[in-house]
Amino acid sequence: MKQKLIALAVLGLPAVGHAADNERELDTIIVTATRTAQTADESLQSVTVITRKEIEQSQARDLMGLLGEQAGINVARTGGEGKGTSVYLRGTYAKHVLVLVDGVRASAATTGEYDWNALSPDQIERIEIVRGPRASLYGSDAIGGVIQIFTRRAMRPSLSATVGSRGTRSVNAAIGGGEAWHYSLEAGREVTDGVPTYSNGTKAYGFDRSHLNFGIDGNASQSLALAFRLAQSWGRSDLDPSTGDSDYKNRTASLKLAQQVNDDWQQTLTLGNTLDQYTSHSPYLPATIETLRRSLSWQHDVSLAGGLFSTGLDHWNDAVSKDRSGTIDKRIENTGVFAQYQFSALASDWQLGARRDHHDVFGGHNTWNLGWGRDLGGGIRLTAGYGTAFKAPSVNDFFWPYSTSQDAYSYGGVFFSDTYVTQGNPNLRPETSRSAEIGLRYRSQGVELAANAYETRIRNLIDWVYDTIPGGGSGANAGDPILTTYNWYPDNIGSARIRGLELTARLTWLAWDWQANYTRLHAENQETGLQLDRRAPSSVSLKAMRSFGPHRLRLEAEGYSQRMDSKGARTLDGYGLLHAGYEYAMTKDALLGVRVENLLDHEYALARTYSRYYAAPGRSVFLNLRYQF
Repeated sequence: MKQKLIALAVLGLPAVGHAADNERELDTIIVTATRTAQTADESLQSVTVITRKEIEQSQARDLMGLLGEQAGINVARTGGEGKGTSVYLRGTYAKHVLVLVDGVRASAATTGEYDWNALSPDQIERIEIVRGPRASLYGSDAIGGVIQIFTRRAMRPSLSATVGSRGTRSVNAAIGGGEAWHYSLEAGREVTDGVPTYSNGTKAYGFDRSHLNFGIDGNASQSLALAFRLAQSWGRSDLDPSTGDSDYKNRTASLKLAQQVNDDWQQTLTLGNTLDQYTSHSPYLPATIETLRRSLSWQHDVSLAGGLFSTGLDHWNDAVSKDRSGTIDKRIENTGVFAQYQFSALASDWQLGARRDHHDVFGGHNTWNLGWGRDLGGGIRLTAGYGTAFKAPSVNDFFWPYSTSQDAYSYGGVFFSDTYVTQGNPNLRPETSRSAEIGLRYRSQGVELAANAYETRIRNLIDWVYDTIPGGGSGANAGDPILTTYNWYPDNIGSARIRGLELTARLTWLAWDWQANYTRLHAENQETGLQLDRRAPSSVSLKAMRSFGPHRLRLEAEGYSQRMDSKGARTLDGYGLLHAGYEYAMTKDALLGVRVENLLDHEYALARTYSRYYAAPGRSVFLNLRYQF
């Protein structure tokens, strides 16, 4: 049975074992932490798995809602649904989290970040969150950690529909089945009228998304398993006239083959293809920006000297283009080789890993990690780790095309004419980090407690800076303004020190299932001494769930302390929110759900500019109906 679960997990398929006396997934198999299958209890890293069951019970409407309640994660959004969303893992930057979809790198090569609006919760089977550096296994990006999303594997026909506040409506249909070969097809569409861009605005700007998933998996022979996954979404985000609406298309496709060569040797080949396309209808700088990535990963896992030795090769080729207002037409390649050894010695579990990456712009980079864990008895496990990581400069950082814009204005009776010149910097170095962590976990009789403390130091942070070049002029009148040129370019200028403590608990008490997370975070820009933007020094979330026959009640509370924004020049007030959910099983196949977000209609903001706050939704009510055939 265990070998079957591991084979499923290697292919990225759901694989969990259930205790006979309750439904909690005690033996969830994860693959992201080590690129090999292991139970969550065996992991030497801090990991969280969000299952399909938990996604459905949460009635979450987007990835931000699923991730924002997890320990060590802060989220921000510049407006309502579908607008720019950032995820900060363990206080690092949004670009410092590696996002995989079915084992394939999914972030855009242009910005270096993932589009968190690309996938709907309806498309997701499970999410694995691994905190801490994983660059020794995956290469660039994994400074704060890795979030891997596995797309939906429908088991039978189902239909669902949602209506709610702000003109929200969505519909989803899925079908799946088969024995030797399992197929899954899922599609849906969702639309919302949205909220204003800024808190003082009156006009709402909407969002729509259509999506399609397809998958097939099975055994091509007794020793060869195959899985193909395709997830695609497309739609439009309405923005204010000065910014211009935008269209997007996002696709990830993966073909994975796992061969059991013999009892001690398994090899896995993964081919990937991703598309991230963004079209801006800006009245000033319209453009279509696209990343097309082709990737290959070949991994071997060999039982060796009582342990598991893994080695492999990753290669990806990014074709990046930008048209109209300045053009980009670049191809960037990266090749990485890695090795990892997991073994037990001296009454402890060990994990050693190292990797060498070669990037065809900045050259080579080495990373490594060490993990240690020991069971102390009584359900207590102590872990520790140390690792290095890096983030390669994005294509925009390297190759943003030379472009200019001008602004003429008067202030205090003085006339000015400013010229802004923007251009990439091909001489950038990678951002690098070193992280240390210690963790303590307890698990017994349905109680799970964990504490993790960590420190990360990041060097060579990339930021856009400018040089000021005076050009003359008296400023006496519009015909003789003061002339100034601002040359904007990215440079390695910063460093950061991040220290954090994460406390998590999960237990059953008074017939309720409880989950609680608390994070204490100090993320400091060492050049300015200020807390990094949009990272709350203290955050807490609490969930309580209980079933009463066909009824299920869910209460959620979350709170965040005051945060900085606008590069430390402005603050975001702390806030607390309360959400409630209710589900009624009308029959064994039909479920009616109601979710109320921001129950107390609290005013808050997740992000701001120097002068204005981005709007956030007030009290919202959503009604959901699901039916499985």
